[in-house]
Order: sequence, then structure tokens, then C-alpha cells
Amino acid sequence: MVRNWILEALCAVVADGAYSNLYLKKHLREVDEKDRALATTIFYGTLRNYTYCQRMWSQYSNGNKVHKKIRVLLTMSVYQLLFLEKVPAYAVISEAVSLAKTIRPQAAGFVNAILRKVDRERKIEFRDDVDEIATTYSIAPWLVKMWIAQYGADRALAFAKASLDTQSLSVRRNVMKDKPEVDRLQELRDPIYQYTGNTLEADPLYREGVVSPQDMGAYEIVRVLDPKPEETILDVCAAPGTKTMAIAETMRDQGHVVALDLHPHRVALIQNDIRRLHLKNVEARCQDATDLSGLGLYDRVLCDVPCTGYGTLSRKPDIKLHLDPATMDTLIPVQAAILEQAAAHVKPGGVLVYSTCTLNQKENEKQVAKFLKSHPAFSLDMEKTIEPSKTTNGFYVAKLKKLADDVL
Repeated sequence: MVRNWILEALCAVVADGAYSNLYLKKHLREVDEKDRALATTIFYGTLRNYTYCQRMWSQYSNGNKVHKKIRVLLTMSVYQLLFLEKVPAYAVISEAVSLAKTIRPQAAGFVNAILRKVDRERKIEFRDDVDEIATTYSIAPWLVKMWIAQYGADRALAFAKASLDTQSLSVRRNVMKDKPEVDRLQELRDPIYQYTGNTLEADPLYREGVVSPQDMGAYEIVRVLDPKPEETILDVCAAPGTKTMAIAETMRDQGHVVALDLHPHRVALIQNDIRRLHLKNVEARCQDATDLSGLGLYDRVLCDVPCTGYGTLSRKPDIKLHLDPATMDTLIPVQAAILEQAAAHVKPGGVLVYSTCTLNQKENEKQVAKFLKSHPAFSLDMEKTIEPSKTTNGFYVAKLKKLADDVL
């Protein structure tokens, strides 16, 4: 029964904190091939719209305490009622009642009554504009308020809407190889293409190093870094290595790229891609980016720091479930420490690129401004926010240049 699998998958993410993309990668093969598209749609659709769907049914629960698994069942069932036009309501409700009987038999009648009420009414009363945006797009109210304060109401609404987009898989073609002429690659902006095949990892194009997964916005960070053949490049927070490989390919496998990560198992991911792409100019090391002593100087340094990930809510909707303002308070000093360390390894006349995959000026513009204030040897060459859309996640990138003469 595919919906039982979906329920277990959602419980793993909602209750146990599993990462949605990793869970799906590991377990989707358990679903019959003919049902995988439906399972993926309901799984990701429920996560993207979790607050909205939960609010929709909970307004009819009369404050009753609901078993945690039944809560997830009701939420995924409401998603199907409201968003899956091809699945009849009676089938969704019948399936939910059957599942409820296996979880908590006494809850079956409650599930039936709640879902029928939702199917009839299909409306929510909102308290104010922030509540409407937060609920409709399943975003924490505090984040909506922060976006409005930092970016204005129109952009905040656009960010919230983008969190519900279903993004297609995009890939980067290897510029060291001939451009493949195949129907399953549709150009977005060369070398980034939309991939319309079935399973990328099984595709000969991937296995032979012709293409690699890459978000278009993430590749824009590599464009800003602008690596050249024969240069030395340091990527201080590199795993899983997607940008590192793009840098190495752009350099035509010449020069030297040093890619760092704190965790050995993530360094292994970089090494796997080095082998798949047959690159000779990349060296992966396990090292803490807050202590880069002994690494020497580089022509260009990429500082793609750990962040809150508010630009990736569509691709990683489970982030929505665990939004906590305290997270940024923990990350901001870490980002500052990494940026400080990275700056110490830029050659005079070299380039330092700071980037995140979040939409938060405290982690982005303000972090860079604070750094520049205390580092007069660096100047801001450019900065921009890449806004999330159907073809890209949201990113921030700043390009800093170091004076050729480091003596002021």
C-alpha cells in the first residue's frame, strides 16, 4: 500500500528528523515503480504545505489531543484532498480511515469526520496579513516578519510563494567534454541544463562524468569566483563538492584546487566525484574551516559557509518544519570565524568570495559589511541576492578583492 509507505516516510521526517532528500534516495526503491511518482508528489507536497494542511484540519479537532501518527495521516490526507485533483475525495478519505484503523482503531471515526469536514469547507480564517502568508505558504510567522523587514512585503511574499515551487533537477555539463546532444537535457543557461531523464545516477551521462547535478544559482557562485586555469583555489567548506567540481572543470583540470570539509564521510563524497570526473587538479582534505593554519596563500578563496538555508525551502522542505530563529544566532559567529580564516589565505591582489544559500541579511550583507569594516585590505567588488524561482534556489554571493599591496 503506497500511502502506508508515504505515511512512514513522513513520520521519519516530521517526528524523527530525517532529511527528506536522503530518506527518499534511500527508501523510494521500496515503492513499486508505477507508484513512485505519486509517492514523491504526496511526500514532498505534504512537507511543502505542512502548516497549511495541519491548520486546515486542526481547526475542526475541538482541541482534542491527537495521536502523533494520526496527525501526520490527517495532514497528508488533507494535502491530497486540496491539491491532487485526479484523486477523488472519497478514495482519499477511505484510504485514510483504513490506515487509521491499523494505527489507532478508535481514531478511525474521528479521521473520517475531520476529513469530510475539510472536504466540505476548504477554508481558513486568518488573523492578519502575516498569518495569511505564513499559513498559506507554511512559513514560520517570525521568518515572514523578518523577510518583510529586510526585503519589503513584495519580495517577502515572492520568497514565500517560491517555497512551494516544484523544482526540476538541473545538471551541469562538463565543459571539458563535448556538448551532449540528447533530448533529456534542456538548456537553461549553458553549462546548466534541466534534466528530464528518469534516474540521474544510473544515466551513462552521469556515470561517465559528462553531467553532474548543480543548481543554476549555485553555479552562479562559481561564475562570480571566476577561476582560471593554472590558478590555486581554496574551497573552505566544500562538501559535497558540487561547486568544487565546477571550479575544477572551469579550470580545465589545470592548476590546483584544495577542497576542505570538517567531516571525513563528507570528504569521501568529494573524493568520489573526483574519481567519477577523473580530475587530477583537486585535493580533498578533512579540516575545520575555523582553523585554516598552515595552508598558505591562494589566488582565489571560496567561502561558502554553513547557513540557515532559507533559500532552499522548496528543494529541502523539511527545513520548514524545524525553523528556529536561534539557529541563525548560532551560525552567524561561525560564519564570521570561517570568513576571517579564509581571508588570511588570499594572496595580495587575489579574490575572496563569500556565499550562502539563505535569504537573511544578517548572514549575508551585514556579515560582509562587518568583515569589510575591520579588514581595510579588502574591498567589495560586487554582491547580489539570487532570488528563488522554479529554476533555482535562493543564494547570496559577495566578491571581495584584496589589495595588490597588502601594506597600508
